[in-house]
Amino acid sequence: MRFAHWPFLLLLLLIPILHRWWVKRNQPPKISFSLPVPEKATSRNPVKILLALKYLGWGLMIISLARPQASFRQQERTISGIDIMMVLDVSASMNIEDLAERSRFDIAKDVMKSFIDGRRNDRIGLVEFSGEPFTLAPPTLDYGLVKDSLKNARIGVLKDGTAIGDGLSLAVAHLRNSKAKSRVIVLLTDGDNNVGQVDPATAGELAAGYSIRVYTIAIGREGRVRLPIRQPGPFGNTITTYQWFDNALNPQLLEEIASKTSGKFYRVTDEKALESVFSEIDQLEKTEVIAHEKIRYEERYQKPLKFGAVILVLEQLLARGWWVLLP
Repeated sequence: MRFAHWPFLLLLLLIPILHRWWVKRNQPPKISFSLPVPEKATSRNPVKILLALKYLGWGLMIISLARPQASFRQQERTISGIDIMMVLDVSASMNIEDLAERSRFDIAKDVMKSFIDGRRNDRIGLVEFSGEPFTLAPPTLDYGLVKDSLKNARIGVLKDGTAIGDGLSLAVAHLRNSKAKSRVIVLLTDGDNNVGQVDPATAGELAAGYSIRVYTIAIGREGRVRLPIRQPGPFGNTITTYQWFDNALNPQLLEEIASKTSGKFYRVTDEKALESVFSEIDQLEKTEVIAHEKIRYEERYQKPLKFGAVILVLEQLLARGWWVLLP
């Protein structure tokens, strides 16, 4: 808060001076009484109330003349932006619980959410895929929308399978017309491409053609793993059984895609490793921000002006009205 015409505030000093002058001017002569004055005769003093209203009104009018202003700080930022598309595998195998007794899918969602929370000036989008791809969120600065989309991602909604090439090519389609300084795709999967219309290597070449870097992440352990099978029980509960099978990945394919696009391939087998991968990507893809601060002022004289005028009008009405009728 500031006062644009602060010298007007000096007029407030006149109020006590005027009050002292008024008291001396209207001081009644001293009279001695042999008997005490009744309490009722001195309990009401409407003149003091009227004076208080008058001084309050004058004070508010003076404050409005001084033009009080509220200040707001604004930051102008020059952003060298990054557009990021996250591509998440939602095939059935992502339910496998081989990372500290939690499913690959749940861990991937938690780490991706933390990654989104760490961004400040970059547009982020989200694509999910299994046997077919689907856009959950286009590149946007509305991180709440992206996190809600990630939270609502489900396994078993799309066709079964692992169409890595289709998921990657859909992410490329979202970024190809982007004007951002840097365009990045983070592809997380736990399997090998087995369905789809676009070959993953072709999708990688497409990304390279648009100068889009692709960071590929292979999540999960190879070998003997367990897949939970959940079925409704007879009493409304859920019965979980486990099916064991041999899990296979194709890290060579993911490494080839990353290499073609000047990205990087990561192999993760636990939650901490996945967290460190996203932390490294966060460091590699930093946004340049140059901030210039401005201060904007808004006028606040209206309220004291209105209240001061109302109080002065009220004082005049009372001075000419029902105070005169008091005994």
